[in-house]
Amino acid sequence: MTRKTYSSFEQIDQELEILALEKELRQIQLRQAAGKAAEALKPGNLLMESLGPVGGMVRNSGAVQKVLMMWLARRLLK
Repeated sequence: MTRKTYSSFEQIDQELEILALEKELRQIQLRQAAGKAAEALKPGNLLMESLGPVGGMVRNSGAVQKVLMMWLARRLLK
């Protein structure tokens, strides 16, 4: 990082405000990325992704999704 010289307190305040806004933006981006990752790792989403194009059809059909999840639950609990 290069060393900056300031000629007034206003410049320092402006630089601090910019840095604070950049930090806030990075935190928001991090929270969004974490939310997307958590959503992608949910069991239902992992299953739908593994089904490929059929998963998209199942994802858009609530009834098919319920039947599939019931079947999967029965298979796992045997």
